[in-house]
Amino acid sequence: GGAGPRATPTIDEGRVYALGATGLLNCLDGRTGKQLWQRDVRTENQAKNLEWGFSASPLIVGNLVVVSAGDKDNAIQKRTAPHYTIIAYDKRTGQPVWRGGTDNASYCSPALATICGVRQIVIANAGSVTGHDITDGHVLWEFPWQREMPTVSQVVPLGNDLVFVSKGYNAGCGVRQISRDAGGKWSATDVWSKPTLMRTKFTNIVLRDNYAYGLNDGFLECIDVKKGARRWTTRNGRTADYEHGQVLLVGDLLLVQSEQGDVALVEASPKKFHEVTRFSAISGRTWNYPVLIGRYLLVRNDHEAACFELPAKE
Repeated sequence: GGAGPRATPTIDEGRVYALGATGLLNCLDGRTGKQLWQRDVRTENQAKNLEWGFSASPLIVGNLVVVSAGDKDNAIQKRTAPHYTIIAYDKRTGQPVWRGGTDNASYCSPALATICGVRQIVIANAGSVTGHDITDGHVLWEFPWQREMPTVSQVVPLGNDLVFVSKGYNAGCGVRQISRDAGGKWSATDVWSKPTLMRTKFTNIVLRDNYAYGLNDGFLECIDVKKGARRWTTRNGRTADYEHGQVLLVGDLLLVQSEQGDVALVEASPKKFHEVTRFSAISGRTWNYPVLIGRYLLVRNDHEAACFELPAKE
């Protein structure tokens, strides 16, 4: 996968928070690049690096920066303290505030969600999906999730009490219902699971009108998230193979960055697959997300970057 970094930096109040492949968390002045503070997340958690390096972006929550914390099963030394799944630091000083969870990390980034009316942090780990209390990091709820292979894709909330999870390596996808009883006890139940749908190896789905769009082992697919049913796939189509690229939702269009460097615009409609246009943007293996700011599209990979001005809709 190259030297890295694997994770997109997070920008907040003029500061840049970057988690490198070896587990170094840096806070930089966004104007000058000056290092304001640094923490060694891996060493502080007495953890070994993941096989492909730390790959989760930092999450800003109020005055905290929250990061995934490494692998406990292959500790770098004899463990003298508990292992934690995520760690929160003060975003201004870098001082640890809390630690939460016990599962090994994977490659998914922590994210904010409001579930059953409670704002919380959700993350997919090596063998579970967990929801964490924002104030102290303790686990509110969890359910097991395909421990055997890496987990990359984000957990996607569906309304108040449902979450969508997806994964590559023949794990597929599913929806879980999160509940909280009158006594405050949380639980998670399986609504549906489909190992052949939405096998998102290292990309994320986008959601529009109860339909999910994403790359199922490189083939663009649309599924009904309520029914767990496929609406269409490009697996049998002539323009099918985007390989392991990335997908953005832009209004009623999907902006698809293919692994080969092409960019395509596809209608975000459950009725049928319709690729509106496609052009060659850059060359070489492209795993990076594209960035769209107004009319300007930035695409990049490990050796090339390009900016395109897109036509404005009249």
